[in-house]
Amino acid sequence: MNLLLVGAGQLGSRHLQSCLKYPSPMDFYVVDNSLVSLEISKNRALEIPSHVNHKLHFCRTFDDVTESVFDFLIIATGASPRLTILKAALKKFTFSYVILEKVLFQTPDDYKEASDLIEQSQAKVYVNCPRRVYPFYKELKRLYIDEGSETTLSCQAGDWIGLGCNSIHYLDLLNFLTDRQLVSISTEKLDKHIIDSKRPGYKEFTGLLSGCYKDGAKISIESIYQSDMKSTLSIQSGRFIIKIDELSGDYEVFENGESLKKSSYKVIYQSELTHKILEQLVDIGECELTSFEDSKNTHLVFLNEMLDFYNTLLNEKAYALPIT
Repeated sequence: MNLLLVGAGQLGSRHLQSCLKYPSPMDFYVVDNSLVSLEISKNRALEIPSHVNHKLHFCRTFDDVTESVFDFLIIATGASPRLTILKAALKKFTFSYVILEKVLFQTPDDYKEASDLIEQSQAKVYVNCPRRVYPFYKELKRLYIDEGSETTLSCQAGDWIGLGCNSIHYLDLLNFLTDRQLVSISTEKLDKHIIDSKRPGYKEFTGLLSGCYKDGAKISIESIYQSDMKSTLSIQSGRFIIKIDELSGDYEVFENGESLKKSSYKVIYQSELTHKILEQLVDIGECELTSFEDSKNTHLVFLNEMLDFYNTLLNEKAYALPIT
C-alpha cells in the first residue's frame, strides 16, 4: 500500500506521524517544495517508534515521485494552492481515497471545479473535520441529542481561535450531531475589522458568527478580540445541556437544569487519528469523516457570506477570501 502526502509542515507532519502507526507496511511519499517543511516531517517521523517496515520518500515536486498509482492522497497545505495541487495530483496520479484539509478553497468557483475533477477521478474524497470522529462526540450524539428538539451549539473563545480558520469545525460538528444541513449564516455581529492570521498571507475575523440549519438547529461561534479566553462549548438539545472545556476535555451534562454527569474525555490530536481513518477506508471502503459533497454545502454557505462581509467592509470586489 502507498500514500502521497502533500504538505509537510506543522499539520502535514502530524498526519505523517499518525500514518506511521498504520499496522501494515506502507510506502509514504511526502511532497513539499520547502526544505524546512520536509525537515520538520523528517524529524517528527523519527519520534514515532515503529516495528513495521514502512518506507519514507521525501520529495520537492511531483516529478520526484516514482509511483503513479496510490491508495491514498492527503493534501495538508494551506487553502490558497489546494485546488492547483489537487488538479496536478489527479492529472499525474491515480488514487482510491483522498483526504483534504480545510478550509477547502477560497473561491466559490473552486468548489464546482473540484467536484468535476473528483467525479472524473472516481476517487472517494473526504474532508478532515475530525470532531465527528471523536468517540466523545459520537457518544454525546447517541445519548443526549434529541432529534425532536431544536439543538443549539454555542462556542466562545479568545481570538486565538479565528473565525475564518475555525468556524468550519463547529459548523461541521453541528451538522454531524443533528444530521441537518447548514442553510444560512449571519455576519451582522462580526467585528468591523480584519486581522492578520498567524499563517502568513491569510486573514482572520473576530466577533460573533451565527447560523441556522434545516429544521431549526442553530449555532453561534464567538471569537473575542484581544482575549486569550479558553475554548468552551455549550450544546443544548431537549432536556439536556452539555458544557465542554475543549482544551482540558472536562465536561458536564445537565438534565432539566440539574447536574447529571461530570467527567472528562480524551482530547485526540491529528497524530493519533489519521491512521485510524486509513484503517476504516481499507476495511470498509469508507470512513467517518465528512464526504466532500456534504462538506461542500457547508463550506459554500459559510464562504459566500464571509466573502460578502469581507468585500463590504473593505469596499472591494475580491473573488477569493484569504482564509485557510
